[in-house]
Amino acid sequence: LVALTLEKDDSLGLAAHDLKNPLSGIFASAQLLDRHFPQEPKIQQLVKIIMEASPRMPDIITNLLDINRIETGTVRVNIHLIRPEILNSLVEGYHNRALEKGIILHYQPLEDKRIGIMADAQALHQIVDNLISNAVKYSPHWKNIWVRVLAATTAENASGVRIEVQDEGPGISAEDKKKLFGKFARLTAHPTGGENSTGLGLSIVKKLVEIQHGRVWCESESGKGATFIVEFLSATIPEANML
Repeated sequence: LVALTLEKDDSLGLAAHDLKNPLSGIFASAQLLDRHFPQEPKIQQLVKIIMEASPRMPDIITNLLDINRIETGTVRVNIHLIRPEILNSLVEGYHNRALEKGIILHYQPLEDKRIGIMADAQALHQIVDNLISNAVKYSPHWKNIWVRVLAATTAENASGVRIEVQDEGPGISAEDKKKLFGKFARLTAHPTGGENSTGLGLSIVKKLVEIQHGRVWCESESGKGATFIVEFLSATIPEANML
């Protein structure tokens, strides 16, 4: 069974990787058609369909490759002391995307500048990026999203940092909570702006959090929005590095 699982994971990884080049060719061809036939309505209509669908595929492929790397143990994390300020630009980058749906994105940075997060910088970025992306994707138009970075005490009574992403979306039912972090999970809620969903994002988040000795969970009631919470250990930034 282990051998078959490894073979499946290898095959999935190879298939996902091999899809990248053909998709790039399809998108490039659509761009050429758009450039050379600007006055052909039928061609322009087909080009529009191709160019809207093509960018979604790399996201699916990336998620498949990420979950494959995690499950085959090829993901390596470098856990070290990170300044929480690295999240500032990530949140800032979502403001315009949120505004396209009339959503206001609020950000509360960590108040105590002496506290750092014990995590892998790239994995942390991917985790928070995924949670904010989901909040924007599943929130109705003209709502609010809050991203907070807070000092906290972990379940083991150690010093930690908590990152919260709260939305005003449809919330998550008790039934959906059971499969929330599972692979290819299909939940009751659907993206509100025609965005694509692979059902892999939260599974990747959970696995990335756990290999960094953190924890992630969701607090929600159906119809009352959802708050996704990630907790990591923290440490004090040396005074010499505060300058």
